[in-house]
Amino acid sequence: MIKHNNLGCQYTLAELQSLVKKVCHMKQISKYHFRFGPKKYTQHQFVALLILLAKSGKSLRDFVQSLYESKWPEWLNLKDIPSKSSIHRHFERIGLSIIRALNIIIVKTRESVHYAIDSTGIDSYHASKHYEKRIGRTHRPYLKLSLIGQTNEPFLVEDFNITDMHFSDFNHAKPLIKRFKRKNKIIFADKAYDGEEMHGLAFESGNFLYCPLREKCKKPKGFFRRKMQKCFDEDIYHERNKIETVMFLIKYRGIVIRSKKKVNKVKELAWKIISYNLQRLARSLQRLWLATISRDSAE
Repeated sequence: MIKHNNLGCQYTLAELQSLVKKVCHMKQISKYHFRFGPKKYTQHQFVALLILLAKSGKSLRDFVQSLYESKWPEWLNLKDIPSKSSIHRHFERIGLSIIRALNIIIVKTRESVHYAIDSTGIDSYHASKHYEKRIGRTHRPYLKLSLIGQTNEPFLVEDFNITDMHFSDFNHAKPLIKRFKRKNKIIFADKAYDGEEMHGLAFESGNFLYCPLREKCKKPKGFFRRKMQKCFDEDIYHERNKIETVMFLIKYRGIVIRSKKKVNKVKELAWKIISYNLQRLARSLQRLWLATISRDSAE
């Protein structure tokens, strides 16, 4: 049964608990952080709370207050509502590798025919725009987000790379291509990712990078770029546009980064990617569940 709560999350409790336990087992995370300390909350419960926090879009203080009015403490078997400082300490303890491992387990349940890669900037400084105009401030810090997304529903984010400094799209996407575990897939990209090195990385991982050349020339340098020039088809390349749909779905409700430290900003955005994938999976499961009920009632 799909649970609905005051935070707007729509996914089964059993699936959430199962995902959390798998990641904690994979990363060899103990049930409790302190061996001889008070065993009031498990680390598995804190991982679930951090996912809910990212989905809510609220400040940590408001999120803790909202737990008193929701069913989540009961569903997560919490003995008591954890304090703001307890959740914040676990937010700082859990590293980006664990968050990425959780995302890998989530997206394993869905496989797309094609994939696409793109990047965008996320505002990470929410000062008053009127104040910034008055003092003449022009530089505004932002996070650079590059991702590989599925071009078929439910449009999940396969992998992501987040930094708090400027990178070219080409260099920022290299770790994504190296970590991509799918085989025999076409990865669509725009001209910013055209390069013999990027084509070679995709080929080594057992995939094919499909992107137009940066400049028009009769004999481009590199074996893979010459091959791309011969087989490039504009009609097939339109499949890349679906990565813009993924970007829209991530950003259309607004992404608020509340952390002040640079490392925490990166992790906060990563948790929001996790909550996005869970929400997209929940909606696809919900449609499947409703279709099954309507079919059974018709019979």
